[in-house]
Amino acid sequence: MKQIIIIHILFLGSILFSYNGFASEPINEQVLSFQSVNTTDTEIHKIIKNDQDKSAYLESQNRFLILFSLSLVILLFFSLVYFFRFRRRVYQFTSSKDDAWHGTVLEKMVDGVITIDEQGIIHSINPAGEKIFGYRPEEVIGKNVKMLMPSPYQEEHDSYLHNYLHSGHARIIGIGREVEGRRKDGSTFPMDLAVSEIRFKDQRMFSGMVRDISDRVNAEKAQQDSTNRLQAVLDNVVDGIITINSKGIVQSFNPSAETIFGYSKDEVIGRNINMLMPSPYQEEHDGYLESYQKTGKAHIIGIGREVEGLRKDGSIFPMDLAVSTMIIDNETVYSGIVRDITERKQMERMKNEFISTVSHELRTPLTSIRGSLGLVMAEAVGKLPEQVKDMLTITANNTERLLLLINDILDIQKIESGMMAFRFHSLPLKSFLEQAIQNNQSYADQYGVKFILKPGMEECRVYADTDRLMQVMNNLMSNAAKFSPRGETVELHVARHDGAIRITVSDHGSGIPDDFRDKLFEKFTQYDSTDTRKKGGTGLGLSITRLIIEKHGGRIDYFSKPQVGTTFYFELPELISEIKPGELPIELTDEHTPCILIVEDDPDVAAILQRMLAESGFNSDIAYTASEARRLLREKGEYYKAMTLDIILPDEDGIDLLTSLRQDPETEDLPVIVVSIKADETRRELNGGAVGIVDWINKPIDEVRLKHIVRHAAGPKPLPRILHVEDEQDIHQVVSKMLQNDCDLAWASTVSASKEILNQEEFDMVLLDISLPDGSGLDLLETIERRVKPPRVVIFSAQNVEPEIAKQVNGVLLKSHTTNDELLETITATIDDL
Repeated sequence: MKQIIIIHILFLGSILFSYNGFASEPINEQVLSFQSVNTTDTEIHKIIKNDQDKSAYLESQNRFLILFSLSLVILLFFSLVYFFRFRRRVYQFTSSKDDAWHGTVLEKMVDGVITIDEQGIIHSINPAGEKIFGYRPEEVIGKNVKMLMPSPYQEEHDSYLHNYLHSGHARIIGIGREVEGRRKDGSTFPMDLAVSEIRFKDQRMFSGMVRDISDRVNAEKAQQDSTNRLQAVLDNVVDGIITINSKGIVQSFNPSAETIFGYSKDEVIGRNINMLMPSPYQEEHDGYLESYQKTGKAHIIGIGREVEGLRKDGSIFPMDLAVSTMIIDNETVYSGIVRDITERKQMERMKNEFISTVSHELRTPLTSIRGSLGLVMAEAVGKLPEQVKDMLTITANNTERLLLLINDILDIQKIESGMMAFRFHSLPLKSFLEQAIQNNQSYADQYGVKFILKPGMEECRVYADTDRLMQVMNNLMSNAAKFSPRGETVELHVARHDGAIRITVSDHGSGIPDDFRDKLFEKFTQYDSTDTRKKGGTGLGLSITRLIIEKHGGRIDYFSKPQVGTTFYFELPELISEIKPGELPIELTDEHTPCILIVEDDPDVAAILQRMLAESGFNSDIAYTASEARRLLREKGEYYKAMTLDIILPDEDGIDLLTSLRQDPETEDLPVIVVSIKADETRRELNGGAVGIVDWINKPIDEVRLKHIVRHAAGPKPLPRILHVEDEQDIHQVVSKMLQNDCDLAWASTVSASKEILNQEEFDMVLLDISLPDGSGLDLLETIERRVKPPRVVIFSAQNVEPEIAKQVNGVLLKSHTTNDELLETITATIDDL
């Protein structure tokens, strides 16, 4: 282009030079006038010459214009040529870059891309397409695309393409769908296919994007199969399965539920579940569900129990109901599994009637046999030979065993059928347990075992049937004596805690294996049948014991450690006020069993601690390592009221564990009692640096001290103690009535009596009158201030006090200006601020 421009400039220059030559002589225009008579031949000749010059000038000017125009045309032509050549080069350059980019994209795509023409002939296939179908490019390019299709798509493809080209009706093109592909090895597979129509060099082409969806389809199929299997189970399971939402509205109702209740699912779904319940459950259900969602306190959910159901025909039937909670799409859903136990109840009733009849028919002749044997062995009918006596002794012993078995069977049948009558009344436990020891000591003597009632028992009462509760004690105490080594003791202990009374029976025998825990209270169960056979027993005693305790509204359990011993304990509601005859005891719940976490690496020491805590009314869990302690605190930390901690642990120092717990908001206030062989040594080293330790106890463990500390640390918070200093008895009675449920109130009517009681006991607050028979109540302020922990003071008097005095106390109330509500509000605010 540069050369063209230079040549053109030279050409224009020559034209301009020629033009300047032509125009270098000036031309004077003259008016030819041949009329002038004065014009000579010479002048005429000159005029003609001038005319010729003028013509020559005009001719040269025309040539210049022609050449100049021609030059512009040439320049324009070359410019156009260059422009189109430049644009073609730019297009070729851009196209080559686009082609390279598009080629790279196609090569790297995970989806297969195939292009075909109007006849279905393959023009290109990218690497992903090669991998999906298993062909090399030369094996497919130039061939019909239907080679990549199984039947019937293969046979239908050409006609489909022909139909689209003529009608424009598309089934895949521009739409996309899931179809099947065929690999080189003949296998077929599911794929997503999206086809687009494109134009290339005035030719209509089609591009197909292919994605192998075998994994997705297989996963969906597996999920669908699982869903179908689950649905088949739900449709064919013999138990009714019902789901409801948080409002109690039924969401699903399987075929077995339809059979059990007599409703079709369409009649139930969308309605409240209480339509399937008889009164009073029907009226109570919504309130129970609302209460559970607010408080988390469950009666059935997560527990299961025997209830009653209501069929469509109005009949009521017994059923087992187990309810669980699920979260589906952030919504709480409850699923209930229902089993109609009408037939089982009928069988149980028939069994119980049979057992009752057989037991009665056996007991009558055995009673006669035992009586007769007793008379014969007492030689009431004459002297017996020694050999005969031995045989009769064996007969009498086995008769007793048979009677014991019959009595146990009859008892358990009566309890289960509700036919056993219980005579509940107020029972003082101390005298009751003393009588139990007296009744069983002769039995224990034959094993060389002694029963002792451990000190520290408090006076308390329970609402119980004396005979049935004595049957429980006889069973537990006889078992403890049988399995204790000769010369050992069996300890009985009573503890009051959190509204429940716990009675423990502890032996020092060989213990019960852990794998037997779930079977121990079942009928005819003996954890060591060989040893038990030697010592006697029917295998029904513990089952009967549990039934009796449950009828008392209590619970029974045990814990055991091989070579350390076994502790059985049962808990009953404490009787605070009298219950009318015929009333049932209040049933205990797990809320009445605060738990202690024992962190101790020695299993035997941990078992001993567990026994000691059980005797104080506490359940406990054991963590043998620091990591196990952290796990238990994380999973059920809200249940732990305190923790015992050994300093020496296998995976971490105990003090390091304590330090980390104090940094966690969930455990920063957990009371901790150090129980360690290094307790005193560690306490001196820390010199007050360990925060939150209630006390330090050295091993061997002081049992009395441990129990006292745990009760103080983990027991219920005691009522605040208030000393009422008042000489008017009527006023004290009013205050006592107002505060009877909120505090432990003591009374002193004189200054001297008040000083004596303040020096002997601790109080949280003093309600102080000023005018007293032997002086001013203000004289007590000095005595109060000398206490290690001075109680708070509220003056309640008819006299005004000086401002200086008012600053020393927590409140001042004038009797003549203070209502009962104002007095109660002031006292409550003062003790609440402790």
